Amino acid sequence: MVYRRSIAIGVLFLVLSGLLSALIFRLSLGPCPTGTFSCDRGLLCVSQRQICDHRQDCVDGSDEHPVECGLLYGSKDMTNKIVTNAIKQKHRIPVTTNLTAVPFWHNNSKIQGKVLSPIEKNANRLIVKKMCKPEKISTYPEACVCRQHTLLYCGPNSNLTHIPMSGDKITNLIIMQNNLTLQQNAFSSYKNLRRLKLKYNNLTDIPLGLFHRLQALERLDIRHNSIAQLPKGIFRGLQAVQWLFLSSNGLKRIPINEMAIELPLLEWLVLSDNLLTLDNERFPRLNLLLELNLNDNLITYIHPKAFYGLHNIRDIRLVGNPLKYLSSHTFLSNQYLEALSLGYTPLQIHSSLLRHLNVSYLNLTGIPFGSIDFESINVMTNLKYIIYDRFYYCSMTPNVRMCRPISDGLSTFHDLLSKPVLRYSVWIMAFITITGNIMVLWGRFTYRDENVAVAMVIRNLAFADLLMGFYLLTIGILDYSYRDEYHRVALDWITSWQCVAVGILAVSSSEVSLLILAFMSLERFLLIADPFRSHHRISSKTILITLIIIWIMGIVLAVAPVILWQSSTKYYGTYSGICFPLHIQEPYPLGWQYSAFLFLGINLSLLLIITLLYIALLVSIWRTRKATPLALLEYEFAVKFFFIVLADILCWAPIIAMKIWVFFNYNISNDIYAWLVVFVLPLNSAINPLLYTFTTPKYRNQILSHNWKKIISRRREKSSRDTNTATGSSNLGSVQKFT
Repeated sequence: MVYRRSIAIGVLFLVLSGLLSALIFRLSLGPCPTGTFSCDRGLLCVSQRQICDHRQDCVDGSDEHPVECGLLYGSKDMTNKIVTNAIKQKHRIPVTTNLTAVPFWHNNSKIQGKVLSPIEKNANRLIVKKMCKPEKISTYPEACVCRQHTLLYCGPNSNLTHIPMSGDKITNLIIMQNNLTLQQNAFSSYKNLRRLKLKYNNLTDIPLGLFHRLQALERLDIRHNSIAQLPKGIFRGLQAVQWLFLSSNGLKRIPINEMAIELPLLEWLVLSDNLLTLDNERFPRLNLLLELNLNDNLITYIHPKAFYGLHNIRDIRLVGNPLKYLSSHTFLSNQYLEALSLGYTPLQIHSSLLRHLNVSYLNLTGIPFGSIDFESINVMTNLKYIIYDRFYYCSMTPNVRMCRPISDGLSTFHDLLSKPVLRYSVWIMAFITITGNIMVLWGRFTYRDENVAVAMVIRNLAFADLLMGFYLLTIGILDYSYRDEYHRVALDWITSWQCVAVGILAVSSSEVSLLILAFMSLERFLLIADPFRSHHRISSKTILITLIIIWIMGIVLAVAPVILWQSSTKYYGTYSGICFPLHIQEPYPLGWQYSAFLFLGINLSLLLIITLLYIALLVSIWRTRKATPLALLEYEFAVKFFFIVLADILCWAPIIAMKIWVFFNYNISNDIYAWLVVFVLPLNSAINPLLYTFTTPKYRNQILSHNWKKIISRRREKSSRDTNTATGSSNLGSVQKFT
C-alpha cells in the first residue's frame, strides 16, 4: 500500500501523544489531587468538602476526627463533647460472634406470653441470636443484627414496615432504608432507648405522642425522609435529648417555640436541607445549645433577635440560604459564638455585621469579592480560620492564620502555575506549537506544486493553531513574571482586559480550527463520495470566502461574551489566571450559559458532524475504490486529514465529557482541570503540524530530500576542499623538494 508508511507515522504520533498525555497527568498528581486529602494510609483521597461534614467517608474516620473538626469549627465545648463520646465508644468491646439464628417461634404466634398480630408476625418474624445475651435482647427481627448486647441494627434488607417489638433492653436502635409507617405507640416498649436513628425510611408523618415514653433518649436522628411538617407537641417526652438531627426532610415548619420546655438539654440541632423560612420566628432560650445548622433552606429574612435566646451558642451555619440581609444586631447577644458560616448567600459582608463578631472561624465560600468588606475582617483579632470562594482573596486578609482555599488547581497563592510539570508543559507545548506551525506555513508557501485550495486551507488551519501557541507562550511568560508573588496581582490580572485578550486569542484559535475541520470534512465528503462530479470542485475563490467567514465566526464567538457581560471582564477570568472559560469546576458560574452553548452546543455539534462525515467518507471509499479509483492527491489528503480529525476529536472528547459531567453535579478535580487546559486542549494544535508534514508523502519527501541534498552537497564540498588542500600541499612539497 502506497500510504502504509504515512498511516504508520500517524498512528505513532497519536500513540506517543496519548502516552505523553497520561504521563503529564500522572506527574501533575500528588499523593492525592489538589483539593483532597489522604486517608486510610494513602489508599483513599477524599475531597476537602467532606472534611468534618458529620459523615464518615474514610474507613479510619480521619475525615471526622473529633479534635481536628472541633478546632476547625472553633467550638471547644463541642470538641470536648465529641472527644468524650469518642473515648467512651472506643472503650466499648464490640461483639464479633456471628452464630446461626435460631427461630424463637415455630408454629405458634406467642412471644413471652403475648399474642402477635398478623402484621407483627409477617413484618417482624422475631428470633433469638446467641450473639446477644438473652437477658438483654431476647427477641428481634430475623433480618436485623444485634451488636454490643443492646444495639439493634435493621439495615436495607430488613424489609420492615413497622417498628419491631423487641423489649425494653435496647439502648441503641438503628433502622435504615426501609419503608416504615410509625404508629403512636411504636416505641412504647423502648423505655431505656438512648439513641434512635431512622434514616432513609420514607417517613412522611410523625404522629403526635410518638416520643412520649422515650424519656431516656439522648440522640434522635430522623434525617433523609419526607416529613413536611412537625405538629405542635411533637417533642413532648424528649427532655433528655441532646442531639436532634432533622435534615433532608423537606420540612416547612417546625415548632421552635416549644424547644425551650421540651428540649432543655439540647446541644446540637441540625435542620439543614429543608424548606424552612423562619419568617419572624425567634429561637427560645436554649442555654445548652452549642451548634445550630440551618444550611440549605429557604431563609430570606432573619429577625434581628432570632438568636437572642442562644446565649451559649458556639456554631451557627446559614450556608446556601437566599439570605439578602442580616442586621448588625443579629449576633449581638451571642458573645460565645466561635464559628459562623455564611457561604453561598447573596449577603453583603459589611462592617456593621462584623463589628460585634468575635468568631475564630468564618466561612464566606461563594460570596463574590465585591460583597466582602476586607478591612473589617482585618480588624477581627480573634479570627484564625477563614474560607473564601477563591484563593487570591486570602491576600486581602494576610493576618488570618489559616485561609482556604490555597489553590484552584492551576494557580496557588504564590504562582500562576502551581506545579513544575504544568510550567514545563506550557513552555514545551508553546515551543512545539509555534515552531511546527511556522514550519508548515513556510513549507506551504515554499512548495507551490500542491493543490492551491488545499494549501490555502492548510495555511489557515496552521495559522489558527499558531495562535494557540502564542496563547501558551503568554501564559508561560506571565507565570515567570509573577513567580512567588502572584497573590499581589491575581485579582488585577483576572479582571483585566489583558486577560480578556488572551482568552479571546485561545477561544478564537480553537473555534476557527474546529470550523475549518468541519468545512474540509464536508468538502472532502462531497468530492470523494461522488467522484463523477469531481470536476465541480469548489473553486479557490469560494474557499477563500468560506475561510473569511469562518474567521469572522470564530472571532465573534470569542468576543460575544465580552459584549454580553460588557460591564465585567470576569467571563474569561472566572476560574483562574489562564483566562480560558472552560467552566467545569462548578455547573453554574458566571457565564455558564454561554460556555455550555459554546462547548456543548457548537463544538459538540461540529465534532459529531465531522465524525459522521468522515465515517461516511471512509465507507464511500471502501465501496467505490475499485470502480472509481481516486487520484493520488486525493488519497494523500484523505490519509492526512483522517489523522488531523482523529487527533482533534481525541483532544475535544474529554473536555466535552467533563463539561457534561459537571451538569450532573459530579465534582471535577482541580488536577483534571489543569491537565485539560494546559495540555489536552492545545495538544491538537501542537500535533497537527507534525501530521501535516510526515503523513504527506510529497511534503515529507521534499523536506527529507531537500535536507538530504544539502547534507550531501556540504559533504561533497568539504571533501572537494580537503582534496584540493591535499593536492596543493603535495604539489608544494614536490616543488620544494625539486628546489
